Amino acid sequence: MAICSFPKTSSLIGKASTSCLRRFTIHFRRPDTLKQKQNAPYKGEYGFDWLRDEYIYPIEKIKYDNHLTNARKKIKNKILPLCLKPKKLKEEYKKDVENPIKPYEQDYYPAWLSIFACDVQGNNADAGSELHKDGVYLDLQLDEIDEIINDGTEIFFKTSDPCLKITPNKIAISEFLNTSKEKRKLNEKIGKPEIHFYKLENAVKIICQGDTLKEHGQIKVFAKLGSTEIEVGQLMVYQNDIIGKANIFVVNVITKYDNNNNKIIPQSHPSLDNLFNSQSFNQAMIKVEIKAIEDFDLFALKEKEEDVKKFLDDINNSIFVDENSRTQPSVVRNNLCDLYNHYGKHKPKDNISINDEGHYNTYLLFTNKVIEWKNQDTVKGIAYYSGTPKRDFEWGNMFVIFGNALTEDHTIVHEAGHSFSLPHSFEWSLSPHIFYHGYTENYMDYSQHQYLDSKRKPRLERNKYSGNMYSFFKWQWDLMRKDKSIEILQKE
Repeated sequence: MAICSFPKTSSLIGKASTSCLRRFTIHFRRPDTLKQKQNAPYKGEYGFDWLRDEYIYPIEKIKYDNHLTNARKKIKNKILPLCLKPKKLKEEYKKDVENPIKPYEQDYYPAWLSIFACDVQGNNADAGSELHKDGVYLDLQLDEIDEIINDGTEIFFKTSDPCLKITPNKIAISEFLNTSKEKRKLNEKIGKPEIHFYKLENAVKIICQGDTLKEHGQIKVFAKLGSTEIEVGQLMVYQNDIIGKANIFVVNVITKYDNNNNKIIPQSHPSLDNLFNSQSFNQAMIKVEIKAIEDFDLFALKEKEEDVKKFLDDINNSIFVDENSRTQPSVVRNNLCDLYNHYGKHKPKDNISINDEGHYNTYLLFTNKVIEWKNQDTVKGIAYYSGTPKRDFEWGNMFVIFGNALTEDHTIVHEAGHSFSLPHSFEWSLSPHIFYHGYTENYMDYSQHQYLDSKRKPRLERNKYSGNMYSFFKWQWDLMRKDKSIEILQKE
């Protein structure tokens, strides 16, 4: 039913009009390609998180799942929400939302955007960054409740802070009607309900300029026809005046020399600074500084240190194996941790272990060692942790990247995410919200999931987002900022 404002009795005869505002909601969405970067694909340049339909509705087919994701219950070819507890996840997306709305009694969950402020002056200038000085473009999605017509309706925006700017400040409904109407189903089991919608690509540009947000900001969307105005959408913008800082020490583990007596240094990632500061942790308002790059030369140390010699003998002769002849990555990690605590150039002062509190350092160890694992698969990386889930579990401050993943964006950020307190998105005992294994684009998910072959045996296939997994959830932004190794830079 349309919302109507009828003329008052004082209206002049012959001038009476009726304003009937068709019902719809507006949702901010992240484009697949970035207008501000010549239509390059999104690679984590800014934080954007929203409650996607497939998280809470039965849309995706879970082909096979035999992980602790689902408390040991095997899932076989079932259409399910990707999140195991959709109701709890909905509550998460209501957190920190000031003045939540429910337009036309429709549940509404605002998307979250995180961008740095630019052109910041004064004592908080360090919180600013040039990363988003050109703003970010977002799509607008119009979900119909009533069928939309070209009746002169327009939408306009109100921002919570003067530094938070959106252009244009209003859009005619006719612009949506100039695009193709689409539809999506919220329940693929029964094929309904159907939502009819329009998407206006790169519809608005948002920038935070001249000052920072002292609390989470908000952009409200109103529909207007005649004298009738209804709030039909919101975007939450993450607070950006208090920045987190991460200090990362890159450690190249040298275990061999070549025939000319030169160090064999693990192949380095072409740009760790860009990966950490423009494609990942920037989403959580964390700035990463590569403090040092160190060659940790165990091959040279072995001549005078017996524990180093033993480690190299063991690792080169595959001693670190279990009863199934599989090398144990955790044993390699723990040995490297112990050796660095003894001989590392940039270990914490005052005899503090690299995994203890009392410092803000994170250690990234690269090694050429390749770890073979189950079914002739290989382990790409491993982060340090201690304790037991749901009891005294704690992530450490170091992680290891093995020889088959030295330049892989996803693996490096995934393991760094663990070190910043993030569990796997599918981890039953640790994650606040549990998703099925290998179906999202989240950094903390895996790039593969299981399916059953023609003989009903589990096999692996690629996550459809594999190669494009560059996002964190908003609640993960919050978790990382609370990690013991992240220094929160309070302004003076």
